[in-house]
Amino acid sequence: MTVSPVSGAPGSLAAASGEVDAAMERFMDGRTLPLYRMMGYHLGWVDENGEALQARRPVRLRGAMSLLAARALGAGRGPAGSPSGPGKGEAPVALQHAVAVEFIHNYSQMHADVQEGNTERAGRPSVWWTWGPAQAINAGDGMHALARLAVFGLHEHGVAPERVSAALKALDEATLELCEGSYWDTIYQERLSIGVDEYLSMVGAVAGALLGCALRLGGMATGETDHARLESMTTFGVKVGTAIRIAGDHAAFWPAGERDIPVQGRLLAKKKSLPVVHALQDGDLKHKRALGEMYAQRVLDPGDVGKIAAILEDAGSKAYTEAALSKLRDEAESALAAVGLAPERVGDLREAAEFARSA
Repeated sequence: MTVSPVSGAPGSLAAASGEVDAAMERFMDGRTLPLYRMMGYHLGWVDENGEALQARRPVRLRGAMSLLAARALGAGRGPAGSPSGPGKGEAPVALQHAVAVEFIHNYSQMHADVQEGNTERAGRPSVWWTWGPAQAINAGDGMHALARLAVFGLHEHGVAPERVSAALKALDEATLELCEGSYWDTIYQERLSIGVDEYLSMVGAVAGALLGCALRLGGMATGETDHARLESMTTFGVKVGTAIRIAGDHAAFWPAGERDIPVQGRLLAKKKSLPVVHALQDGDLKHKRALGEMYAQRVLDPGDVGKIAAILEDAGSKAYTEAALSKLRDEAESALAAVGLAPERVGDLREAAEFARSA
């Protein structure tokens, strides 16, 4: 695997991420209201005073994978299928799609920070902690609007109105599914009677829908009309997105290093995770009682996390979560294979998915 020294991501993913990041900056260029400074701050472009940052840019995973999907299916490639970089035709359309997906992802992050009380994001104070929840909601809503404007901007590339409408419909449907998943995630926060299937369905919406849409939009950018291919690309994205969240659930209790602040915020807010849901559904009575006592507390504190992890491991929930991750990887691979492309055409997508699951 070729690794970029800039982002730590595989070279193809890092390069696509850089293209998306630069296109997002161009799209917001000239917008000087302080509202856009908040957006730029969240995106890692500027500090709280609006001064440009030289720090490493985050990987724009969803937008980058949308671009990689478009290239796998033909955009920006020569007749023999070898990469030729962004060019005329479908490539600018793919980039607009990628920008729209990334704006939606960051809109959802800003709202999640408010909902979950995350005071940090990417090692810095979160937007709501810096400017207050009301302005963070404004900035997040603004990003949602920018995403839709990016899709409408396809008219400037000569894209037919029906293709613009189809792309916007796909994006809005995924955004609505994400919001529905967030609704259930919040409802489950105070409930102990949640089944594993219910939880996985919620995660598929809140974490999988947008990445599935990203892959679908990548295919749509090439003019792909084969419904089965688009569905397979979408399923691949949903499975990868779901696996990212489940991997986060695992790392929340058994991190390889320091626990991520937003992940810890979900834990302390009593947001459920797959290991907890599994133990509550299938654990012995002693495990259920012990977890019930922990989650019946008005609030959890960081010291409770280790106690909960010990209960979960004893209940077999760590092993169950690892098996669920393995199953999701297999399902994602099957969906990608069903697209019907030569292995060399999907190598970059496969590599990006593996990076995303393990990052």
